[in-house]
Amino acid sequence: MPPPTPDAPVRPAPPPRLTSRTLGITIATALAIAVCLVLGGWQWERGNVVVSEPPAGKPVVAIGDVVDAGAAAGTPEAILSSDEVGRRVTLSGTFDPALDLLVVGRRDDGRDGAWALGMVRLADGSGIPVVRGWVPAGDPAPPLPVGPVEVAGVVQPPEGADRAPSQDALPPGQVWIVSAAQLVNQVDYPVANTYVTATGVDGLAPEADGLRTVPPADPGSATRRLDLRNLAYAAQWWVFALFAGVVGWRAVRDDRALVRARAEAREDAPERSEGPPPGGDPGTDDVQEELTKR
Repeated sequence: MPPPTPDAPVRPAPPPRLTSRTLGITIATALAIAVCLVLGGWQWERGNVVVSEPPAGKPVVAIGDVVDAGAAAGTPEAILSSDEVGRRVTLSGTFDPALDLLVVGRRDDGRDGAWALGMVRLADGSGIPVVRGWVPAGDPAPPLPVGPVEVAGVVQPPEGADRAPSQDALPPGQVWIVSAAQLVNQVDYPVANTYVTATGVDGLAPEADGLRTVPPADPGSATRRLDLRNLAYAAQWWVFALFAGVVGWRAVRDDRALVRARAEAREDAPERSEGPPPGGDPGTDDVQEELTKR
Protein backbone atom coordinates (compact mmCIF):
# COMPACT_ATOMS: atom_id res chain seq x y z
CA MET A 1 0.00 0.00 0.00
CA PRO A 2 1.65 3.26 -1.10
CA PRO A 3 2.28 5.84 1.55
CA PRO A 4 -0.26 8.61 1.67
CA THR A 5 0.73 11.72 -0.19
CA PRO A 6 0.45 15.05 1.57
CA ASP A 7 -2.53 17.12 0.58
CA ALA A 8 -1.81 19.87 -1.98
CA PRO A 9 -2.01 23.37 -0.53
CA VAL A 10 -5.33 25.04 -1.06
CA ARG A 11 -4.93 28.25 -3.12
CA PRO A 12 -7.19 31.11 -2.14
CA ALA A 13 -10.05 31.98 -4.47
CA PRO A 14 -9.48 34.85 -6.92
CA PRO A 15 -10.77 38.24 -5.81
CA PRO A 16 -14.44 38.91 -6.64
CA ARG A 17 -15.15 40.96 -9.74
CA LEU A 18 -17.32 43.45 -7.82
CA THR A 19 -16.92 44.04 -4.13
CA SER A 20 -19.46 45.80 -1.95
CA ARG A 21 -17.08 48.74 -1.65
CA THR A 22 -16.69 49.01 -5.43
CA LEU A 23 -20.45 48.80 -5.85
CA GLY A 24 -20.97 51.55 -3.29
CA ILE A 25 -18.43 53.82 -4.96
CA THR A 26 -20.03 53.25 -8.39
CA ILE A 27 -23.55 54.04 -7.15
CA ALA A 28 -22.39 57.16 -5.28
CA THR A 29 -20.52 58.40 -8.36
CA ALA A 30 -23.50 57.84 -10.64
CA LEU A 31 -25.81 59.73 -8.26
CA ALA A 32 -23.35 62.63 -7.95
CA ILE A 33 -23.03 62.91 -11.74
CA ALA A 34 -26.81 62.78 -12.21
CA VAL A 35 -27.43 65.48 -9.60
CA CYS A 36 -24.78 67.77 -11.12
CA LEU A 37 -26.18 67.32 -14.63
CA VAL A 38 -29.74 68.06 -13.49
CA LEU A 39 -28.68 71.17 -11.57
CA GLY A 40 -26.62 72.34 -14.55
CA GLY A 41 -29.62 71.95 -16.85
CA TRP A 42 -31.81 73.85 -14.41
CA GLN A 43 -29.34 76.75 -14.29
CA TRP A 44 -29.11 76.69 -18.10
CA GLU A 45 -32.88 77.13 -18.35
CA ARG A 46 -32.75 80.00 -15.86
CA GLY A 47 -29.98 81.58 -17.92
CA ASN A 48 -32.21 81.79 -21.01
CA VAL A 49 -34.66 84.38 -19.74
CA VAL A 50 -37.88 85.15 -21.62
CA VAL A 51 -38.17 88.91 -21.38
CA SER A 52 -41.51 89.18 -23.14
CA GLU A 53 -44.13 86.84 -24.54
CA PRO A 54 -44.90 86.65 -28.29
CA PRO A 55 -46.64 89.83 -29.52
CA ALA A 56 -49.73 87.90 -30.61
CA GLY A 57 -50.36 86.97 -26.97
CA LYS A 58 -50.20 90.54 -25.69
CA PRO A 59 -53.28 92.73 -25.19
CA VAL A 60 -54.46 94.98 -27.99
CA VAL A 61 -53.19 98.54 -27.58
CA ALA A 62 -53.56 101.85 -29.37
CA ILE A 63 -51.05 102.49 -32.13
CA GLY A 64 -49.65 105.42 -30.16
CA ASP A 65 -48.44 103.03 -27.45
CA VAL A 66 -46.24 101.27 -30.02
CA VAL A 67 -45.00 103.94 -32.39
CA ASP A 68 -45.56 107.68 -32.61
CA ALA A 69 -45.38 109.16 -36.08
CA GLY A 70 -45.18 112.68 -34.68
CA ALA A 71 -42.14 111.99 -32.50
CA ALA A 72 -38.72 113.28 -33.47
CA ALA A 73 -36.81 111.04 -35.83
CA GLY A 74 -34.44 108.64 -34.08
CA THR A 75 -36.23 108.77 -30.72
CA PRO A 76 -37.55 105.52 -29.16
CA GLU A 77 -41.13 106.70 -29.70
CA ALA A 78 -40.54 106.99 -33.45
CA ILE A 79 -38.82 103.62 -33.87
CA LEU A 80 -40.56 100.25 -33.98
CA SER A 81 -38.54 97.96 -31.69
CA SER A 82 -38.10 94.27 -32.43
CA ASP A 83 -40.37 93.18 -29.56
CA GLU A 84 -43.18 95.40 -30.93
CA VAL A 85 -43.26 93.80 -34.38
CA GLY A 86 -46.43 91.74 -34.67
CA ARG A 87 -48.24 93.63 -31.90
CA ARG A 88 -52.02 93.87 -32.29
CA VAL A 89 -53.15 97.50 -32.36
CA THR A 90 -56.11 99.75 -33.03
CA LEU A 91 -56.12 103.18 -34.63
CA SER A 92 -58.84 105.75 -35.05
CA GLY A 93 -58.93 108.36 -37.77
CA THR A 94 -59.93 108.90 -41.40
CA PHE A 95 -58.47 107.53 -44.60
CA ASP A 96 -56.68 110.17 -46.67
CA PRO A 97 -58.60 110.22 -49.99
CA ALA A 98 -55.50 111.53 -51.77
CA LEU A 99 -53.49 108.37 -51.04
CA ASP A 100 -55.07 105.24 -52.52
CA LEU A 101 -52.34 102.88 -53.80
CA LEU A 102 -51.77 99.34 -54.99
CA VAL A 103 -48.65 97.51 -53.84
CA VAL A 104 -48.15 95.28 -56.86
CA GLY A 105 -46.30 91.97 -57.18
CA ARG A 106 -47.95 90.33 -54.15
CA ARG A 107 -49.09 86.72 -54.39
CA ASP A 108 -51.82 84.95 -52.45
CA ASP A 109 -52.34 81.18 -52.68
CA GLY A 110 -50.23 81.11 -55.82
CA ARG A 111 -52.18 83.89 -57.55
CA ASP A 112 -50.76 87.24 -58.64
CA GLY A 113 -52.28 90.32 -57.10
CA ALA A 114 -51.72 93.50 -55.15
CA TRP A 115 -52.22 94.98 -51.71
CA ALA A 116 -54.71 97.81 -51.31
CA LEU A 117 -52.79 100.48 -49.38
CA GLY A 118 -54.24 103.55 -47.69
CA MET A 119 -53.19 106.13 -45.11
CA VAL A 120 -55.15 106.73 -41.91
CA ARG A 121 -54.81 110.26 -40.53
CA LEU A 122 -54.78 110.28 -36.74
CA ALA A 123 -56.10 113.02 -34.47
CA ASP A 124 -52.61 114.53 -34.13
CA GLY A 125 -52.36 114.92 -37.92
CA SER A 126 -49.81 112.11 -38.47
CA GLY A 127 -50.40 109.20 -40.83
CA ILE A 128 -50.25 105.42 -40.47
CA PRO A 129 -49.95 103.31 -43.66
CA VAL A 130 -52.62 100.59 -43.63
CA VAL A 131 -52.72 97.52 -45.88
CA ARG A 132 -56.47 97.07 -46.28
CA GLY A 133 -56.28 93.68 -48.01
CA TRP A 134 -55.38 91.78 -51.18
CA VAL A 135 -56.99 91.96 -54.62
CA PRO A 136 -56.31 89.77 -57.69
CA ALA A 137 -54.13 91.18 -60.45
CA GLY A 138 -56.10 93.44 -62.78
CA ASP A 139 -58.93 94.05 -60.29
CA PRO A 140 -59.39 97.54 -58.82
CA ALA A 141 -59.36 97.98 -55.07
CA PRO A 142 -62.65 98.86 -53.36
CA PRO A 143 -63.13 102.56 -52.59
CA LEU A 144 -61.63 103.93 -49.41
CA PRO A 145 -64.00 104.18 -46.44
CA VAL A 146 -65.35 107.68 -45.92
CA GLY A 147 -65.48 109.37 -42.55
CA PRO A 148 -64.08 108.28 -39.17
CA VAL A 149 -63.00 104.65 -38.93
CA GLU A 150 -61.70 102.28 -36.30
CA VAL A 151 -59.02 99.98 -37.73
CA ALA A 152 -57.72 96.85 -36.03
CA GLY A 153 -54.57 95.21 -37.29
CA VAL A 154 -51.01 94.03 -36.75
CA VAL A 155 -47.95 96.28 -36.69
CA GLN A 156 -45.25 95.47 -39.24
CA PRO A 157 -41.77 96.90 -39.93
CA PRO A 158 -41.34 99.03 -43.07
CA GLU A 159 -40.17 97.23 -46.18
CA GLY A 160 -36.77 97.90 -47.70
CA ALA A 161 -35.87 98.31 -51.34
CA ASP A 162 -34.58 94.73 -51.44
CA ARG A 163 -38.17 93.54 -50.93
CA ALA A 164 -39.25 94.99 -54.29
CA PRO A 165 -39.58 92.27 -56.96
CA SER A 166 -38.46 94.78 -59.59
CA GLN A 167 -36.97 98.24 -59.93
CA ASP A 168 -38.97 99.12 -63.04
CA ALA A 169 -40.99 102.31 -63.06
CA LEU A 170 -44.69 101.91 -62.25
CA PRO A 171 -47.70 103.90 -63.36
CA PRO A 172 -49.25 106.40 -60.93
CA GLY A 173 -51.14 104.80 -58.08
CA GLN A 174 -48.82 101.77 -57.86
CA VAL A 175 -45.75 101.06 -55.73
CA TRP A 176 -43.47 98.09 -55.17
CA ILE A 177 -43.06 98.29 -51.38
CA VAL A 178 -44.64 99.78 -48.27
CA SER A 179 -42.06 102.31 -47.19
CA ALA A 180 -42.58 105.43 -45.10
CA ALA A 181 -39.51 106.94 -46.79
CA GLN A 182 -41.40 106.84 -50.10
CA LEU A 183 -44.88 107.68 -48.81
CA VAL A 184 -43.74 110.78 -46.94
CA ASN A 185 -42.88 112.35 -50.30
CA GLN A 186 -46.51 112.05 -51.37
CA VAL A 187 -48.08 113.77 -48.36
CA ASP A 188 -47.47 116.90 -46.31
CA TYR A 189 -47.68 115.37 -42.81
CA PRO A 190 -45.53 113.00 -40.72
CA VAL A 191 -45.76 109.30 -41.56
CA ALA A 192 -45.01 106.51 -39.08
CA ASN A 193 -42.05 104.34 -39.97
CA THR A 194 -44.21 101.23 -39.94
CA TYR A 195 -47.43 99.90 -41.45
CA VAL A 196 -50.46 97.97 -40.23
CA THR A 197 -52.04 94.96 -41.90
CA ALA A 198 -55.74 95.41 -41.25
CA THR A 199 -57.77 92.59 -39.72
CA GLY A 200 -60.92 94.69 -39.49
CA VAL A 201 -62.35 98.13 -40.24
CA ASP A 202 -65.22 99.25 -38.03
CA GLY A 203 -65.56 95.68 -36.86
CA LEU A 204 -65.82 94.23 -40.38
CA ALA A 205 -63.18 91.95 -41.88
CA PRO A 206 -61.58 92.95 -45.21
CA GLU A 207 -63.61 90.23 -46.94
CA ALA A 208 -66.71 92.36 -46.33
CA ASP A 209 -65.33 94.86 -48.88
CA GLY A 210 -64.28 92.25 -51.41
CA LEU A 211 -60.67 92.08 -50.14
CA ARG A 212 -58.68 89.19 -48.68
CA THR A 213 -56.97 89.63 -45.34
CA VAL A 214 -53.21 89.93 -45.66
CA PRO A 215 -51.44 87.87 -42.98
CA PRO A 216 -48.57 89.67 -41.26
CA ALA A 217 -45.26 88.93 -42.95
CA ASP A 218 -43.51 89.07 -39.56
CA PRO A 219 -45.69 87.78 -36.69
CA GLY A 220 -42.98 88.60 -34.17
CA SER A 221 -41.47 86.36 -31.53
CA ALA A 222 -40.75 86.24 -27.82
CA THR A 223 -37.78 88.27 -26.66
CA ARG A 224 -35.04 86.44 -24.79
CA ARG A 225 -31.81 87.45 -23.13
CA LEU A 226 -28.93 85.53 -21.57
CA ASP A 227 -28.21 85.71 -17.84
CA LEU A 228 -24.46 85.13 -17.74
CA ARG A 229 -24.43 84.41 -14.01
CA ASN A 230 -26.83 81.49 -14.34
CA LEU A 231 -25.00 80.21 -17.41
CA ALA A 232 -21.77 80.27 -15.39
CA TYR A 233 -23.48 78.27 -12.65
CA ALA A 234 -24.59 75.73 -15.26
CA ALA A 235 -21.03 75.32 -16.52
CA GLN A 236 -19.84 74.98 -12.92
CA TRP A 237 -22.25 72.13 -12.20
CA TRP A 238 -21.19 70.32 -15.36
CA VAL A 239 -17.54 70.65 -14.33
CA PHE A 240 -18.51 69.16 -10.97
CA ALA A 241 -20.10 66.23 -12.82
CA LEU A 242 -16.87 65.64 -14.73
CA PHE A 243 -14.84 65.91 -11.52
CA ALA A 244 -17.14 63.41 -9.76
CA GLY A 245 -16.68 60.97 -12.63
CA VAL A 246 -12.89 61.22 -12.48
CA VAL A 247 -12.80 60.83 -8.68
CA GLY A 248 -15.16 57.86 -8.81
CA TRP A 249 -13.12 56.16 -11.52
CA ARG A 250 -9.90 56.57 -9.54
CA ALA A 251 -11.54 55.31 -6.35
CA VAL A 252 -12.78 52.15 -8.12
CA ARG A 253 -9.35 51.61 -9.68
CA ASP A 254 -7.58 51.95 -6.31
CA ASP A 255 -10.08 49.65 -4.62
CA ARG A 256 -9.57 46.97 -7.26
CA ALA A 257 -5.80 47.26 -6.90
CA LEU A 258 -6.09 46.86 -3.11
CA VAL A 259 -8.26 43.76 -3.42
CA ARG A 260 -5.84 42.25 -5.94
CA ALA A 261 -2.82 42.92 -3.70
CA ARG A 262 -4.51 41.28 -0.72
CA ALA A 263 -5.38 38.23 -2.81
CA GLU A 264 -1.79 37.88 -4.01
CA ALA A 265 -0.55 38.14 -0.43
CA ARG A 266 -2.84 35.30 0.61
CA GLU A 267 -1.56 33.18 -2.30
CA ASP A 268 2.09 33.64 -1.22
CA ALA A 269 1.51 32.77 2.44
CA PRO A 270 1.06 28.92 2.01
CA GLU A 271 4.19 28.63 -0.20
CA ARG A 272 6.41 30.23 2.45
CA SER A 273 5.06 27.87 5.13
CA GLU A 274 6.08 24.70 3.14
CA GLY A 275 9.96 25.09 3.45
CA PRO A 276 12.04 24.29 6.61
CA PRO A 277 12.08 27.00 9.14
CA PRO A 278 15.31 28.98 9.08
CA GLY A 279 17.87 27.77 11.68
CA GLY A 280 16.16 24.34 12.12
CA ASP A 281 17.84 20.89 12.76
CA PRO A 282 19.57 19.19 9.80
CA GLY A 283 17.83 16.26 8.14
CA THR A 284 18.75 12.54 8.70
CA ASP A 285 20.88 12.27 5.54
CA ASP A 286 23.03 15.19 6.61
CA VAL A 287 23.73 13.54 10.00
CA GLN A 288 24.81 10.22 8.40
CA GLU A 289 27.16 12.03 6.04
CA GLU A 290 28.84 13.81 8.91
CA LEU A 291 29.41 10.53 10.79
CA THR A 292 31.05 8.86 7.75
CA LYS A 293 33.54 11.69 7.42
CA ARG A 294 34.67 11.17 10.99
